[in-house]
This record gives sequence, structure tokens and C-alpha cells, in this order.
Amino acid sequence: MNTKTSKLRHVSTGVGLLIGSTMFAFALLLLLEHIMVLKEVKMVSVPLVAKLAELERREDALREQVELSQIQAATKVGSLGEKLDINILPKETDFDRLIAAWDLYSDWLRNQGLVSEMSDITFGDPVILEEEGVTVRPMRVSYSAHEDGIKKLLIFTQLAGLLTVSDALTDEEIQILFESTEKENPVGIVALEQFLSSDLLRYSRDVRSYEEQLKRSFNSTEFANLLESVSEGSLLGGAYRIFGGEFGKTMSDGNLWPIQFMTLREVSMEEGGVEGWYRVGLEMLVWER
Repeated sequence: MNTKTSKLRHVSTGVGLLIGSTMFAFALLLLLEHIMVLKEVKMVSVPLVAKLAELERREDALREQVELSQIQAATKVGSLGEKLDINILPKETDFDRLIAAWDLYSDWLRNQGLVSEMSDITFGDPVILEEEGVTVRPMRVSYSAHEDGIKKLLIFTQLAGLLTVSDALTDEEIQILFESTEKENPVGIVALEQFLSSDLLRYSRDVRSYEEQLKRSFNSTEFANLLESVSEGSLLGGAYRIFGGEFGKTMSDGNLWPIQFMTLREVSMEEGGVEGWYRVGLEMLVWER
């Protein structure tokens, strides 16, 4: 009897161990499968999160560019008296000439793959600003554009009405150049003034010649490095990147330069159906006497 009971106990224990081992193995398989799922999710989600973060940073940078353009437009209006002194505003806007300049620029951006659609350019009724003795006329146009195309559109509006190199620089940037000149070679101020009064389009099409001529008045590389830093960080950089090639030549040959003085009034943006693309609307104020 004891022997039979002992055998039953051994069998029961073996069965229990077998069942336990089976359950442990099954649990281990589930754990391994869970780990693999987590690994796959991590492989997908981590790059996706990084990509979303990058897209958010790019969109934030683009919106900052829009805000900066609006601020620069406000500054442009703030120094309106000085701008009007050096600009000969037409009594009436030459619509054909203005539209031709924008169409040409839009074609240039389209050829670079930066815009795909452009609306018709429309103009609003003129508004008389009696205190300034001028009239402003709203101009509206919209695009389907890549973020890089939007940046170039904004630069184009900022360059409208600028005539000389100094017009594309802020007062602070001009002051930096004068201070550096006085420190290194006061006689070089004459060369600097000639440089600043140079035609912006001609400078943009032959940057090297204009800057090399100015650098001859200085012996050290300090001023040369400063000039490069100022030009790259200002509207000058945008000017020679836009007008430095075939587009600038076409503008000159077509007598479309200078672009009539205008300021950016409003920018609207909506995300497009493709990454990096937006529907952007621009409203400018065209200035006339």
C-alpha cells in the first residue's frame, strides 16, 4: 500500500513539473514576443517622433521667417520719409511692368521646383495717406510653394523699392562697417561710401568685383571677414542669391529693375498636402504719389 502511494506521488509530482515547465515555456514565449513587439514599435516610433520634431522645427523656423519679414516691413514703413526721399514714386502704378516682374520671378521659382501654382495678381482700390502725401494700393497673390520658395518670396518683397547696397543694410550694420573702417584705415571711408552707394542690382550681379575693390583699402583680413559676415547676414545675401544669376540679367534686360516700392502687409499660410509645402497668400502695399 505504501509502495503504491509512493508511486502515485512520484507520478503526480512529475506531471506537475511537466505542466509547470510547459507553462513557464509558454510564458517565456509570450515575454519574448512582447519584447519583439516593443522593439518593433520602438524602431518605428522613435524615427517617427524624431521626424515629427524636425517638421515642427522647420515649420517654426518658417513662421519665424514670416514674422521677421513683417517686422522688417514695419521698419521699412517706419523710415518711410527717408525711403521716399530717395525713391521716385510713380504717380500711377505701371501694372504691366509690376506684374511682369512678379511673373518672371514666379517662373524662376517654378523652374527651381519651389512653387507649383500661382494665382492671378489682383489689386485693391487705392488709399490716400494725406500725412505722407502718397497713395497705397493693396496687391494680392497666392502660391502653392515649398518652404524654401516662401522664404525667397518674402526676400523679394523686402527688396522691392531698394536701390543701393546701403538700402539692403540696417543702420546698425552700416555703423559696424564705418566703425571698423575708422579703426583700421580712416581714408577707406571714401571707398566704403562708394561701395554703399553702388546700384544694388549691379552689385548683386558682380559681387566679387565690388567687394574686392573695397577690400583694397585695407591691409588686414579683419575688415574682409567683417564685410563677408555683414553681407551674408543681411538682405545683401538674399539680393545676390536672387539676382546674381540669369534672373538678374533678365530683370536688367527687361528694364524691370528697380521693382516699385512696396511693403509686406500680411502673410497667410496653410499646410499643403505634401511635406514642406504650403498654401501661402501675400498681401503687399504698392506705394505711389
